[in-house]
Amino acid sequence: MIFTSRQFYLFSGYHSLLIGLLPFFLPILLWESGASLSIISGFIALTAVSFIATLWCWDRLRYSGMWRSIILLSFLLEMLMVIVLTVAEGLLTFACLAWLNGAYSCFYWSTHRVMFSEATSQENTGKTFGNMQIIVVVLLKLGIIAGAYLLENQGMSAIVLSSAAIASLALLNLISINHWNLRSATSEKQTRPLTINNVKSFNDSNNSKFIFLLDGPFLFLESYFWILSLYLISGSSYLTLGIIVVSLTALLSMLFFFIKNRIDQANSQRIFAGAVLLYALSWLLRGNIDIGGSGVALYAMVLVIAFMTTFFRLAFNKRFFDIAKSYTSHEYIILKSYYSQFGIAVCFGIASLLFAFVISADSKQLLTAMYWLACPIALAYGVYAHRLFSTLSLSPSSTRHSVDDNATGEDWAGHNNRAINRSLQLQDSR
Repeated sequence: MIFTSRQFYLFSGYHSLLIGLLPFFLPILLWESGASLSIISGFIALTAVSFIATLWCWDRLRYSGMWRSIILLSFLLEMLMVIVLTVAEGLLTFACLAWLNGAYSCFYWSTHRVMFSEATSQENTGKTFGNMQIIVVVLLKLGIIAGAYLLENQGMSAIVLSSAAIASLALLNLISINHWNLRSATSEKQTRPLTINNVKSFNDSNNSKFIFLLDGPFLFLESYFWILSLYLISGSSYLTLGIIVVSLTALLSMLFFFIKNRIDQANSQRIFAGAVLLYALSWLLRGNIDIGGSGVALYAMVLVIAFMTTFFRLAFNKRFFDIAKSYTSHEYIILKSYYSQFGIAVCFGIASLLFAFVISADSKQLLTAMYWLACPIALAYGVYAHRLFSTLSLSPSSTRHSVDDNATGEDWAGHNNRAINRSLQLQDSR
């Protein structure tokens, strides 16, 4: 089916509120429960394994056109995770929480990416992503400040009730939309569910496999360890952390308001290359920040880091979705999830073992060391900026199932020609 911008913004908006209420604070809640960096890294690795396993199921629901069920499960799994988090004690509950976190993340992010891809064209990915970021920034920050207040003053029961109310409203609003469960001609044009062989054999001229493996660990460095650093900077106060994060909203919203209509017309090669340099610099700044410090200079540095990171994510996502449009986009999106989560599982699995052997080390020093290490590695994103060839197509081995099952030879030739023409247009624009 073809998703509309309204469906995409509603889905993203409701989930942003829910994420802000509690999942945003998940690494901090784990930390406050006594979890070490080793345990948190193990939690992340198990979350990634769950994501991969769940993605196999999600992909088959997608192909069957069961979008109403997918939307329902995305909210139900998130609510289950919130409920389990309130009683998280013991190794078994900890493992269950990680598994639910991975399953909910899969249903949310996979659906989110497909909706975004369907609701955009190559001429407006920057604008639509910018609009989405404005909505997400505002609603996520509202959720964060509300969640911070409730955690400090009302407790977990208030969070559960608030989350349940928002999830119920979201389901009533979204599932009431007609034509969610159509397995019509549109679903037959979709790629078939990917097999293990399809995933293993994937390769292209954009270095996508390498970038996908790289991006997963960096996303969790941003969303878990950097958030933990901000919490320590805030003096271990949920409310102060919420205020710090929300104070960034105006800058980020202004950034996307001015950039979103220009990034699609700009030289995206230069923008992406500059964004990569700024992103690497942001990790260097993180490594040099005084986590236990305070003052105007400290918060100014946090603001600069937020700017650099957000600008990179805008440039990276434009690059990603523009390339996805030249492929069978659902396939490219799903492949990204498989490889990113595999990278997360391996990277943080190893990190968990390494951290277990340095128990005596100060956690702040370990965080600093990770950020310094991330700085030069982040420069590797630069290989995503250039195409080695003029065409954008998956390797024959990774697309064979689509050719054989979904198109005749003549249809496939027409699809390939359109992809080549589109890639040449992109190359000219760069």
